[in-house]
Amino acid sequence: MDEHCSRHPERPSVIKCHKMERAFCQQCLDECEACTDPCTYCKFRPQCVIWELCRKSEKRYQREREIKGEV
Repeated sequence: MDEHCSRHPERPSVIKCHKMERAFCQQCLDECEACTDPCTYCKFRPQCVIWELCRKSEKRYQREREIKGEV
């Protein structure tokens, strides 16, 4: 992948969100910061590596609550 992370432009990306067309570095993936819209429908979700790695993370649940205004 010849792109740079959308959050950390100085870092190379290791994965790309197909829904948002944004690339992310390993740190974003490790910290579950790569799924920027976990609450809305995503046709790519069944085969999404980002979703699978972060779907049980507390950080993801917290982000969903923030988006829904429950925090």
